Amino acid sequence: MTDFRRIILLLCSLLLLFAAFSAFCEQSGPTATPVPVIIDENLSEPPDAVQNMISVAHAEWEKLKGKALARSNKYTKWVNNSEWGWCAGFTSWCAMKAGMPRAVLSEVLRMLEGESEPVFTCIAVSPAKQLRAFQHMHRTTMIPRKGFFVIYGDGDNRTVHIGLVSDVYRLENGTYRITTIEGNMKNTVRMYTADYTPVNVCNEPQKPSGRNLTRVPENEQNESESASRSWQLRVSDRDGSDWYITCFLMTWIPEESITVLDEEELP
Repeated sequence: MTDFRRIILLLCSLLLLFAAFSAFCEQSGPTATPVPVIIDENLSEPPDAVQNMISVAHAEWEKLKGKALARSNKYTKWVNNSEWGWCAGFTSWCAMKAGMPRAVLSEVLRMLEGESEPVFTCIAVSPAKQLRAFQHMHRTTMIPRKGFFVIYGDGDNRTVHIGLVSDVYRLENGTYRITTIEGNMKNTVRMYTADYTPVNVCNEPQKPSGRNLTRVPENEQNESESASRSWQLRVSDRDGSDWYITCFLMTWIPEESITVLDEEELP
């Protein structure tokens, strides 16, 4: 083999390696992690479109009253007639019904990173795709607000579930009491309330050892446990460990200033 042919073969190999690497980068998406932020403690109300989304979710919760649904239902049929876990289907359906500005993941990834409207969301069929879209838009946070999506983790699965924050109350000790409306929990739409400490427990490469959710004291629970209402903390089916909040997805940008904290400054 001549030196010229060797050079040509080497160049072709390098081009193939570069193409494969580029495809991998495009597929894997941004590697941004949730941004630890602190927002002014005066919890402003969300914009009308976001409030409409909360109202749509609340109306669905009231209508179902804990009734179990098939895995193929109206929260999935906007995509197809197949059966699939529909927690992200539910949040996406509520966003569409409320008229939220939105795009599918492929459209979001074609935007420049960090570019999106003040009120905006992604419609997707899985929590992982939702997280990827909001990371691309640089809109992940550890601070809850009404109308944000919430991503839960279970063990080393950082995107096991997604819900919608319907109410937030800041407690005196720096924690937040958050109420969420979530699809595909016990095959229905359920409401959950828990106390949340804004700590990023996802820094470890494997299963997080920390927790950021605690149960509301029984004497402060103003409703009874039911098929549609829960005060329980979710636990892993595999090892009984607590679920945790991975981050919140910012469907709207609060008007007040946001300050990014260094990791060592986190509460």
